[in-house]
Amino acid sequence: MNPLTARRASDVAAPEQSASRRPVTAYLTWILPAVVTAVLGLYEVGVPQLWRDELATWSAASRTLPQLWAMLHNIDAVLGIYYFGMHMWMAVFGDSPTAMRIPSVIAMTAAAPVVALIGRRLGGNLTGLASGLVFALIPSVSRYAQEARPYAFAMFFAALATLMFLRALERPAWSRWAIYAVVVAAAGAANLIAVTVVAGHFAVVLWDFCQRTVRVGGQGDEGKALPGGRLDPQGSPLLLMRRFLVAAVAGGLLVSPLVLAGHSQQSWQIGQQVEPHVAQLFGISGGLWQQLFASIPVAGVVILLSIAALVAAADARQRVIAGYAIAFAIAPVIAVWFISRGPWSYWTFRYFLFSLTGWSVAAGLGITYLTERAKGTRLARLSGVLSPRYAVAAIAIVVVGLAGVHDQLAIRNNVAHNLWAYPSQPPNGTAVDYKAAARIVEERAKPGDVIAYQLSDQNHYQVDTSLNYYLQGMKDKPAPVFQAQSQIESESLQPVQCVDPSACISGTPRIWVVYVTHLAGDPFSALPGNEEALLQVLGYYAVTQWQENGITVALLNV
Repeated sequence: MNPLTARRASDVAAPEQSASRRPVTAYLTWILPAVVTAVLGLYEVGVPQLWRDELATWSAASRTLPQLWAMLHNIDAVLGIYYFGMHMWMAVFGDSPTAMRIPSVIAMTAAAPVVALIGRRLGGNLTGLASGLVFALIPSVSRYAQEARPYAFAMFFAALATLMFLRALERPAWSRWAIYAVVVAAAGAANLIAVTVVAGHFAVVLWDFCQRTVRVGGQGDEGKALPGGRLDPQGSPLLLMRRFLVAAVAGGLLVSPLVLAGHSQQSWQIGQQVEPHVAQLFGISGGLWQQLFASIPVAGVVILLSIAALVAAADARQRVIAGYAIAFAIAPVIAVWFISRGPWSYWTFRYFLFSLTGWSVAAGLGITYLTERAKGTRLARLSGVLSPRYAVAAIAIVVVGLAGVHDQLAIRNNVAHNLWAYPSQPPNGTAVDYKAAARIVEERAKPGDVIAYQLSDQNHYQVDTSLNYYLQGMKDKPAPVFQAQSQIESESLQPVQCVDPSACISGTPRIWVVYVTHLAGDPFSALPGNEEALLQVLGYYAVTQWQENGITVALLNV
């Protein structure tokens, strides 16, 4: 018997457990992670104000369908499906921060049970429950469950693709591979980088092919059923390799229209990303692990549990299964790193947030293997009425939860979403209090005032969008000056400035200037050179300035 494909007697005997207990355990395996994810996702979901990416979502999704369609021909074509969905959602539920984030809460809540089912397929009910709960407790999971962007959907579909991959390995019928291809394409439709989830799947198929065996879902040639009544794996490693490659290519082809549509728009969307070096791949610099988990302590605990899965494995088969889970976590990141060595860099941690599925399952396997090692120890004897295995697992999961308490609270403060690289703070990832800036203008503006915005960073900070959003209900809102076309009129996410600013201003009205503090030293330098020169010729000076968290509001007069 091949030790890599053989299961222990306790696993083979699993189907013999009573029918009355088995369904309850099976349901709790995925229900509890879903509940925890939903609770954490909804907790203070509306407290953090919208940050620049979410404001871009509002700007796009709040347009009419023809206006949105026109915009997608110029920018964000790869997010078109998400924007159309959000347009429909906002038409029914409104555009408050809570309303805009609920779809992501739903998607992330749906991802948690999928992660649990992956864990159960690889290691049984305890592994599934532990994997799902570890996933739910990672701070970045609830952080992006509260993000009005498509990352939670990418997480869900990427996790579902992994589950469909495992099902196809167990019974490689073309129908199962077809479902896998469609789900991979759905992941790419949410975020194109999510298609790299197939890198982890390829690693598994390649290893099995090289070893001339199939490990996932089978009992070798024994002919024994697995827990849940599944049969032995069908097909040879060569058959699996061929069908996997066909399905993976098909998934890529299904999403290729988005790739082609977005190709010409790359410079605006990802032009600021730098090519990553080797140290960033390993997380030695660049903050990969702490940013991916949104918590240094949780990253440390989960990675240690994943390593424990390799060390504490009882046999070679368990060790290889743990390696597969880690491959699901690491292979996509490596793939993105290699792709980013080309003309365009995609090295942004939230693009491969879906790799947390692999880390969660690897940690769940580590917890399971540690519980088996703990049998007969003093800790097991002190577990009381709770099963020793579940007692040890509960302790490990509580440790993960406690490690992330500080970060769970930090990612929910007023300006937390602007800290997109939390807990790191690069220059373009600092706090910006848009709401405070809007409040100053709303309380002090007078009829006839006009307003100018800092746009020097290709409008990535969406300062104009933020004021438009937070001043929606204001009467006599200052009209934009020096603006030839609004974002909607320009069919983009950036307004078009007047070529001749003198033609866009009449008289000498009071001018409000709003700019990101670290991008400009004063209100005049925050504006393009020709506008700055005109204001100086007209004799404008700064009457007063209000410096809020990361943003400055200045009032100019003559």
